[in-house]
Amino acid sequence: MTKSKPIGIGAGIVILGMILVYAYTQTGGIEVNDSMSDSELASAAIDWNYYDLLKNIDELEGKVIHFTGTINVASKKGVFGINVGESSIKEDVIFVEYDKEEFVKRNIVEGFGYVKGIRNIERTNSVGGADILEQVPNIQAIKVSCTNC
Repeated sequence: MTKSKPIGIGAGIVILGMILVYAYTQTGGIEVNDSMSDSELASAAIDWNYYDLLKNIDELEGKVIHFTGTINVASKKGVFGINVGESSIKEDVIFVEYDKEEFVKRNIVEGFGYVKGIRNIERTNSVGGADILEQVPNIQAIKVSCTNC
């Protein structure tokens, strides 16, 4: 029984090490945090466009992006939706999770964040379930600032 404890501890250390190496390599070897300057965050950010982000969301998860847009959905729960571009059909929307500051509709924001995955935009149907209207990129913000506040 005493041999299993060192093996379990060793396995835990190996797993923790793998997680740290993965997080480190996701940002190109740069440890990213909200105390970094915008130029430092910009050097860690990848180039992206909306359609490549949607199409390759799994491969881009954990990568840092720079975003700029107008808030179209504001929430007091630390999540807001922004228009990041326009297509010929409708505006391109991403949802940003950020609980350090509140913004209102029509604020223009700029920031950096990690690609977190997909967020479903849903509505409640007549039988009490949810219908998915659209799937949009979900970003965990590192730093956000308002440019017109």
